[in-house]
Amino acid sequence: MDIANTIVAMVHDRVSETLAAFFSGGGDTPFVIKPTGTLVAQLEDPTVTLPRVSAGFLGDITVSSVSALLSRLRSVSGAGPSPAAGGSKLPNPGELLAQVRNALRGQLPFLPQHGGASGSGGVIESLVGLLDNDSKDIDGVAKAFQDRFNTILKGLVRPGRADDDASVGRLKQILGNDIGIIMPLAAIANAVRGPQNAADVPHSIEQGLLAYFFSAEGYKTVDEESVIAPVHLSDLKTIAAGAIDTGPGPAGGPSAGPLKQLKGLATTATAEQYLRGTTRVIVESAYDALRGLRDTGGAAGRYGTVTTKLRARKPSPADQEAVVAKFVTWFRGFSSMAESAAMRAVEVGTQGVSEFQTNPLIAAAAGAFAGTVGRKLAQDSFLTVLSAELG
Repeated sequence: MDIANTIVAMVHDRVSETLAAFFSGGGDTPFVIKPTGTLVAQLEDPTVTLPRVSAGFLGDITVSSVSALLSRLRSVSGAGPSPAAGGSKLPNPGELLAQVRNALRGQLPFLPQHGGASGSGGVIESLVGLLDNDSKDIDGVAKAFQDRFNTILKGLVRPGRADDDASVGRLKQILGNDIGIIMPLAAIANAVRGPQNAADVPHSIEQGLLAYFFSAEGYKTVDEESVIAPVHLSDLKTIAAGAIDTGPGPAGGPSAGPLKQLKGLATTATAEQYLRGTTRVIVESAYDALRGLRDTGGAAGRYGTVTTKLRARKPSPADQEAVVAKFVTWFRGFSSMAESAAMRAVEVGTQGVSEFQTNPLIAAAAGAFAGTVGRKLAQDSFLTVLSAELG
């Protein structure tokens, strides 16, 4: 059994289940923000610098040892006397896998725990399981995987929209066949299946990935952060030259564009960096399209609507900029808080699992997806509270 990818798939299934329930309107807001008074009043009060709220995920985190269960699962295929030779009866691999699945689900905070074990694997786990096959028919295994993957991706295609289907095809070409980056796309597609609203999700993801790979500014998030692909060290001289201070006066100071690119030089280009970046872009762009967070086609998104209403409540341009700047700071603060909680939950849930400790790509695949979804859920909740208060 490919334990590493199976665990990562379980994480994607768990998070995808939460998104599917939330998108369909059948689930509670996973990340709750309850302010003392109103958030609008706090944003408009210059003496309040930190939000006065209670906030966090609804789910209760249970304490269980995924690592210990995995050790038992590994031992099933180890050497030792068989039951026929007088040895002790080996545990059932399927039962152990179900215990691992439920232990891991209990570690992630996205949904309230209602008890009741779930013995069946999810869509992503089943997809990954197709590759964990000893069959000598390699072509047959590959075809079965691609057929299942294509079926899952149909969740991104609106009925009668050939352009959606074409966009999904281009997405597959951009991302290639790496299982670590296929899982986030499949998980999002599985979560979208059902709502089938008017959101142009595949095109949004496609444009986001193209911006990430080809734009000097990278992919711009709804709050104007840049997710930039790691640049080659050979670009350092050119970028640094563009960031040189041009002297005193209004026209002086460092150039903003090159400074943003310099952030991408913190580390060299690695597979882990690209995996984290592409995962974030996939989740951010899909979520924004589904939940209407950003402006599209000339129509104001929820983020832009809130900032417009906050500005309208202030008479002077200086006050308008101040309240919006504070809003953006808190927007990012709640995002980071939720992302941190989700990523920590994955790390705690997989603590002691050797595959995660020795392979940074495995840890990145699980943590980046859960963390980015946590970030978007917090942003959604923050906008929902403010939109209700602003009317």
